[in-house]
Amino acid sequence: MDLYLIFDLGGTSVKFAVSDKEGKFDSTGSFPTPKEGMERMLEEMGRVYEAVQAELNAADSRIAGIAVSSPGAVDIRTGVVGGISAIPYIHGFPFTEAVSRRLNGLPVSIENDGNCAALGELWKGAAAGRRNMVSVVCGTGIGGSIVLDGRVYRGKSNNAGEFGNYLVNREGEQRRTWSSCTMVNQAKRYEALTGRSADGRELFRLAKAGDGDAVRLVEEFYEAMAVGLFQIQFTLDTELIVLGGGISEAPFVIPEIYKRMKRLAEDAEFGFLIPEIVPCRFGNKANLYGALYCHLYT
Repeated sequence: MDLYLIFDLGGTSVKFAVSDKEGKFDSTGSFPTPKEGMERMLEEMGRVYEAVQAELNAADSRIAGIAVSSPGAVDIRTGVVGGISAIPYIHGFPFTEAVSRRLNGLPVSIENDGNCAALGELWKGAAAGRRNMVSVVCGTGIGGSIVLDGRVYRGKSNNAGEFGNYLVNREGEQRRTWSSCTMVNQAKRYEALTGRSADGRELFRLAKAGDGDAVRLVEEFYEAMAVGLFQIQFTLDTELIVLGGGISEAPFVIPEIYKRMKRLAEDAEFGFLIPEIVPCRFGNKANLYGALYCHLYT
């Protein structure tokens, strides 16, 4: 039986999974992202591959291919990771060739992690059955992916979907980008204002309890989300926006975003453009599903 080994490269850890072609994961795990460089990364990937294949030999199965989800501006044809990321040593050379040489010459595919998250949700997740959708991932910054007619739209430099650079808010005479208004960054502003540390979850709690600074900062976050999502909808008129990242796990976030969008729509009379927004289904496993989908079907 042919199975596939999937790696999701992250700045802190590398997740991996073994799956059949239907996306049924047999085993999952992770290892800390090596700091030493590419050779160490290849050693760790090789260790995982050899351990998995040893187990599969007893079951008369084999690893038939390697699927990789990676940060950066990925060129899926050449296997080169452009741009910058939290793993600097993976950039600027034929990454897939190096991995294939280390993993017994197996075929290796690679795709950008944001695109993987979108395609994972499109394949078997919250966007299953749709052809046009946008994935918006809200973490430290804002990232995402655009899928048109079932295929990722990449742009001329593989940077399409970098929504975090949208201008969404104003601070004095300065316009602020969407990425600058995430809850991670709003929590940093709260600490700078008050001297009290808080993460995004705590900032939501403080706002609910009536803390004035927290209320204002959370409101800025919701306004930025509403404006950013409207800009996407105006540009692409997409069927669906799938919201990922830590905030998607909080059930109150999407309803609060809708409240601000409806208010903006009433003021400007374009309520017909309010998009359908749903939370991602797979969470931090979406990249694994998407990388496998890319390996098998693109």
